[in-house]
Amino acid sequence: MKHFFFPLFLAVSILTSCRESQPKRNYVAIKAGEKSESIIAKASRVAPSKRQVAWQELEFTMFAHFGMNTFTNREWGEGTEDPALFNPSAFDAKQWVKVAADAGMKMIIITAKHHDGFCLWQTDFTKHCVKSSPWMDGKGDVVGALAKACQDAGMKFGVYLSPWDRHEQSYGTDQYNDYFVNQLTELLTKYGTIDEVWFDGACGEGPNGKRQVYDWLRFYSTIRKLQPNATIAVMGPDVRWVGTESGYGRPTEWSVVPYQANNNEKVSANSQQAPTDGVFIPAGDMMQQDLGSRSKIIQAPALIWYPSEVDVSIRPGWFYHPAEDERVKTPEKLLDIWFASVGQNSLLLLNVPPDKRGLIHENDAAILKEFKSVRDMIFNENLADGAKVEASSSAFGTNPSNVLDRSTDKFWMPKKGETTPFLTFELTGEKTFDCLEIRENILYGQRVEQFSIEVWKGEHWREVSRATTVGYSRFLRFEPVTASKVRLRIIQSRATPALAFVALHKRLPGLTIKPESGAFLDSIKVALSSDSDSYPIFYTTDGTNPDEKSLKFNGPLSLKQSTLIKAIAIDGRGVKSFSRTGNFVKAQFSIRFSNPPSPKYLPKNQIILLDGRTSDPDFANGDWLGWEGKDMIADIDLGEMKEFKGISADFLNSPGSWIFLPSEVEFEFSSNGRSFETAGRVINDKRWDTFAGARKEFDLTKSFKARYLRVKAVSLKTCPAGHAGAGNPCWMFADEIKFNVN
Repeated sequence: MKHFFFPLFLAVSILTSCRESQPKRNYVAIKAGEKSESIIAKASRVAPSKRQVAWQELEFTMFAHFGMNTFTNREWGEGTEDPALFNPSAFDAKQWVKVAADAGMKMIIITAKHHDGFCLWQTDFTKHCVKSSPWMDGKGDVVGALAKACQDAGMKFGVYLSPWDRHEQSYGTDQYNDYFVNQLTELLTKYGTIDEVWFDGACGEGPNGKRQVYDWLRFYSTIRKLQPNATIAVMGPDVRWVGTESGYGRPTEWSVVPYQANNNEKVSANSQQAPTDGVFIPAGDMMQQDLGSRSKIIQAPALIWYPSEVDVSIRPGWFYHPAEDERVKTPEKLLDIWFASVGQNSLLLLNVPPDKRGLIHENDAAILKEFKSVRDMIFNENLADGAKVEASSSAFGTNPSNVLDRSTDKFWMPKKGETTPFLTFELTGEKTFDCLEIRENILYGQRVEQFSIEVWKGEHWREVSRATTVGYSRFLRFEPVTASKVRLRIIQSRATPALAFVALHKRLPGLTIKPESGAFLDSIKVALSSDSDSYPIFYTTDGTNPDEKSLKFNGPLSLKQSTLIKAIAIDGRGVKSFSRTGNFVKAQFSIRFSNPPSPKYLPKNQIILLDGRTSDPDFANGDWLGWEGKDMIADIDLGEMKEFKGISADFLNSPGSWIFLPSEVEFEFSSNGRSFETAGRVINDKRWDTFAGARKEFDLTKSFKARYLRVKAVSLKTCPAGHAGAGNPCWMFADEIKFNVN
């Protein structure tokens, strides 16, 4: 026994000294006066719960905003709507699930009740629900049908239950919390497994003019009791909101963040497990760009694993609006969001609102399917596969080649205490790539603070790119590079890092049109270029979509007339780039502003409002001009007299970004540029909190002759009452001024 025991003891000792043990807790308290080194070490030992790991691995989920607002064409209901309005003509939950599955989504969250209080299930606690509607003779159940469709397809299922209720008379009293828990209990007991319960913090006035004090801890306890494995987001203890509804997360996203606990001992025992009195209510500013850096955590009384969820709608609005059928986000836009959400240590919750039929619109479904195809083209191939992988060191039982295996039970870790390790990949030949995928084994926490990717050139390493945090996943984009030897270097880490996966990918070929678009006076030269000189480029000038049979680009195009160019590049794999469009307008006019637009948002050209292009609602894309707290006064010289039938001006509506429509737009005309007459004034009759569109065209039908035009748009100047920014300067953005001339 002596001869057997000593080698075994020695082996265990070597293993323990060479490889760190796995952390067990998702919370840690910080003692008063504790040294920064100790706090940083503690931060590295905070790891997610099993519930949080399962949630993070979903990566991509669907929000389905469906309800009374779908039928009233609004975003927020009043709570006074007639239940008879709810009557989907072709409701099919299986179609929703198929669209989600085809897009690669792994869960659907339904708005079981929105702020208007209308319930999509057969609740016993209000008549303001589907049983009072004509749909299926009052016997329909949206929640039940979707829950079953998800279960049958192996799709996870979640519910959104709005705490704010503009219909329920008890709102604003203690009785409302009973009402809410009763409805929550119905949802958690009637429909099988509920994988996520999604709350927001909306708290407006109810029908009696009162506001509610929500009993969050009671809500959490109910969920933990009835559905113990359900994730609670984002006004909850498991998952936090990233802070915007743009789809874009932070380039430095920490899952370990400071927390101001009410009772540290109770949090230590119960946080994110079974909340009790005074344990966990989301609080504090979780929207800062820096949430978990060293400077933040060393000042915290406690640290907690609290990962980020990024939510965004595939359309400008959250509920379905027919006017937005042509405004569905493109696969290219969704891919950019993917890199900035899933690729930045967050889960992406994409809202796809069903229409009045009770179906996901065919435009949305087609876009999502194409988006999945694009992701597959990029991420299904790991150009590092088959590489010989070597490491600066390796802990016992963790082979460097493990990082090429997507399975979650394998990973690589350097020897205990090594915080700046590196991995080298000798590829199977020269490869061209422009994307790095890297994942930490978050069962060991989040530790990497900075890393870089390098390629071997000649006799030295050349850095291609570097970034900060990794966490569950990080996708790093850079210009295409060709190499046969690659090095991944951890520059700084809070403790010995554990890497789960590393991959090299090639994105779709890049394509640029320079200039992108714009107006010109006599002629303009337009160049098309891809990210590789070897990729052929094809284009059209007749408005049709280009393919490999279209005109082949061989040099700069000299345009003397207004021309619409559409182009694509095709790489060596046969993969097509996203299509690029350039609209070049021969102009015979000029424009100037009495109140110049803000220099914070520079336009693509000097006459952007007259270039004939209607932009998407991204106010920062160079197609919009913005005024902060000021009116717009634009004077236009057409160069000659023209006979008008009408004129219009297009403005952006995005209250969430503090962007509001003008209160009115006045159009004036002149023959000499000195004395102007009024053609007419268009008043905005839409309330800021009810208008659902992303933009509004102020259109005037009027016959007149003029060489000079003046367009005056009156800004609200400040955010209106009832808005989160009430009293602060607001923005007004204009896109396009259009003429209807003979």
